[in-house]
Amino acid sequence: MIQVKCFEEEHEADLEDAVNEFLSELEESDFIQLHYSASHFHDTDQIYSFSACVLYRIKT
Repeated sequence: MIQVKCFEEEHEADLEDAVNEFLSELEESDFIQLHYSASHFHDTDQIYSFSACVLYRIKT
């Protein structure tokens, strides 16, 4: 079965840490694909959003 795990952080380094921690728990053969996105908007401050979506297999 294929699953999705989504991550969102305000800092790119935090996103890297979260995704790397998740990937370290996966067997390499279960990893399928990673999608990455970055965006920002301006409120009273400029706010950044970094996100990633990992597709992976789980054994049923």
